[in-house]
Amino acid sequence: MNAATTTELLGKLRTDSRLSADALAALEQWLTRPSLQEFVPAIMAMIESEQWEELEDCFYRNLPIGTGGIRGRLGVGPNRVNMHTIGKAAQGLCQFMMQGENYGEPYMKRGIVVGHEARRGSREFAEMCCEVFAASGITSYLFDSLRATPEISFAVRHLKAAAGVQITASHNPRTDNGFKFYWEHGGQVVPPEDAVYMAYVNQADNFDRMPLAEAIDKGLAHVIGPEVDDAYFRHVLSLSLVDTRSANVAFSPIHGAGSRNVLPVLQTAGFHVDVVQKQLQPDENFPTAVGDLINPEFVEVMAEPIALAEAVGADVAICSDPDADRVGIAAKQTFDSKAVSFLTGNQIGIALTEFILDRRRERGTLTDRHLVLETIVTSSLIAEIARAHHVEAVDNLLVGYKFIAQIIDSLDDSSRFVFSAEESLGYLAGDQVRDKDAAIAALLVAEMVSWLKDRDMTLPMYLDSIYEKYGYFVNVQYLVELPGKTGSAVMEDIMQYLRTGAVDAVAGVPVTGIRDFFDDDRARGVTYRMGGATDMVMLYFSEDKLSRLTVRPSGTEPKLKYYLQYKSAPVDDLTKVRQQTDGLVHAMLESMVREWSAKGVRPELLDTWMTALAEKSRFGPNWNPDTGLFG
Repeated sequence: MNAATTTELLGKLRTDSRLSADALAALEQWLTRPSLQEFVPAIMAMIESEQWEELEDCFYRNLPIGTGGIRGRLGVGPNRVNMHTIGKAAQGLCQFMMQGENYGEPYMKRGIVVGHEARRGSREFAEMCCEVFAASGITSYLFDSLRATPEISFAVRHLKAAAGVQITASHNPRTDNGFKFYWEHGGQVVPPEDAVYMAYVNQADNFDRMPLAEAIDKGLAHVIGPEVDDAYFRHVLSLSLVDTRSANVAFSPIHGAGSRNVLPVLQTAGFHVDVVQKQLQPDENFPTAVGDLINPEFVEVMAEPIALAEAVGADVAICSDPDADRVGIAAKQTFDSKAVSFLTGNQIGIALTEFILDRRRERGTLTDRHLVLETIVTSSLIAEIARAHHVEAVDNLLVGYKFIAQIIDSLDDSSRFVFSAEESLGYLAGDQVRDKDAAIAALLVAEMVSWLKDRDMTLPMYLDSIYEKYGYFVNVQYLVELPGKTGSAVMEDIMQYLRTGAVDAVAGVPVTGIRDFFDDDRARGVTYRMGGATDMVMLYFSEDKLSRLTVRPSGTEPKLKYYLQYKSAPVDDLTKVRQQTDGLVHAMLESMVREWSAKGVRPELLDTWMTALAEKSRFGPNWNPDTGLFG
């Protein structure tokens, strides 16, 4: 495209005002810079077909850094994942490493571990990262094929590398990909260093590449494989708590990396595993996905492993997400039926906490110096259980496993750490991986189900016994998908409205307090920009603050998330209490998302909000409209 034609086109676009000034400025760069010419045909096709809303969303901003790194849809523009934005992310890491006050040449020599999952473009992105690192004189260690995300965290520590990169979008839709990086302790960087890294990314307009073959010849890139796998598997298997292997397991990696960590761990541990064969092989197209959804937080994504479990009479169905750091679980309700019931991330976290602490107490490997960790939107029952076992608990961490890793890294003795959980199917034990790990979780779940089976108990029965002992906690999510620039504006309106303190009751339940995780200047000032780990508001409905609502925009997807927790005291009649509590929680959720939250949305955005409620929202996966119960 010649300069005159480009100038004429940009002039027309400025005149008709169909794109914002920010989007036009970025579009001009992508149309005129020599290094971005490979994207011009795709951009022109969008212009010719008048995809103005899509163009605006592709170009109005740079991809932000969220709770799990940089993620987004594949496509053209600075707000999409492509060879340029991944290259910028890699170059930003180079600058972060080379110019950091305490880093520099020793870190460059220690190098960066690089891996990828199965998503579209992942291998090419991973190899390009190594080429960018080599051009800056930084050594890299590239896995020979796809690997699970937690193995990258492990490999950073095992190889004593300075950093690690995984090309992944974790549990995001199959349309997405991303760039996740770990620092030398095996966890992600946290504030304020994450902002420093992002500043380097945004400044990295250009980056050089050394061909991978040349980098290998010069000793700046190394291919790694089984030797790291073996060490990783040994660590995971060392976390075993019981000898019994009575549970029969149905498993699916849903075309992702779970075939490289979850499956070999379960098989090596000695479990009988039936595999969903049509979902076994890695496939960038995820051909059995439900629409674009590949997140086992949702029961429909687990349809295949559940069907297999019921067909073969398995005790538990396990499904790892595409990068195999999360697991979805369904388990037999009773032994006289083959039917399995889907369990939420909170329910699995609750059961694992009780199981792990009980078994470690029996083995004499638990003291009051040990520690259980969870994020603030995860069920408070996990911390209640830990404290009942006389174990320290931290239950107020911001969302994102990087904050859990930060606590582990800060301990005087990392072996104090016992277990951590987050509501979105993330679990971790042991101190050599600093991120959630589907292989570790699957091993512990299979052992728990085996131990219970040997005592004529199912996992749902075990959960009921926990509720009867500690109290009934219901934890529910409501998710509203709000894509694009307009969706972001709706979310900003709702977050700002909540911060005004205008909500004094929800479905007749009085609000007893409010907590804003922003400081006053950022929360209420004119400089408010949505996003970040502290963009979160919590409303309390009880003096002990255990009944509460948390609202936050997702850090990795265009979604507004509501987390409602309600606690009832220990009870004799669990069925009655469950019906009463679940009914109240459902009424509160309906009220909060359809009534009061709409009051804070600008009139011109209300149609977008109401459309999202009608077409792009859902209760968490454990809501059963037939029974009116959660779970």
